[in-house]
Amino acid sequence: MSKTKPARRIAIHEAGHALAYWWNGQGIYTATARTVVEMRAGPMLSRKGYPMDVAGVVEAADFINPSVWTQEEAASHSMFTEMVERDLLHCYAGPMAEATYRRAKFGNVLMASGEADLAQVDALLDLLPLETRDAIDDRALFRSGRLVRRYWAAITVIGDLLQEHGTVDGEDLTATISSFTGETPGFREN
Repeated sequence: MSKTKPARRIAIHEAGHALAYWWNGQGIYTATARTVVEMRAGPMLSRKGYPMDVAGVVEAADFINPSVWTQEEAASHSMFTEMVERDLLHCYAGPMAEATYRRAKFGNVLMASGEADLAQVDALLDLLPLETRDAIDDRALFRSGRLVRRYWAAITVIGDLLQEHGTVDGEDLTATISSFTGETPGFREN
């Protein structure tokens, strides 16, 4: 791993997350892939000033913040399950992109470098009725795989940007993905 630029697998992992946020029409604030030297120096600060001990991160607008919902509150909102599925999509898209790049099993990548992603998945699924969780989780995994395959070329371009710059502004990411794909971000049917 180079000490002067982020590892390719980290850049691709974060690019997968960024692509899924873009695809869902969710605002992206920044995407960051850190170098070995940066990681050894200690936690980075989030845009809100919170320390984060991560190799990379995409700071973006999630649909659901699991810490502010209860299962009972969630059940009363008609679009809640759809929003959870969309957030699951970007939780899985990072590890899915990394697994594709490394030609590795998704589960191995999720356990090795997607711990925070897996924690977010668990928190989101916990908000859903027990009897629906497996089906929703399976559908999100399937959709993230399709998304990564469909937009693989865009993911590699984003990965290149992250390796070159370390941190990329969300507006620049959105413009790059839109220019590269010829599409605009939006709340798409999935």
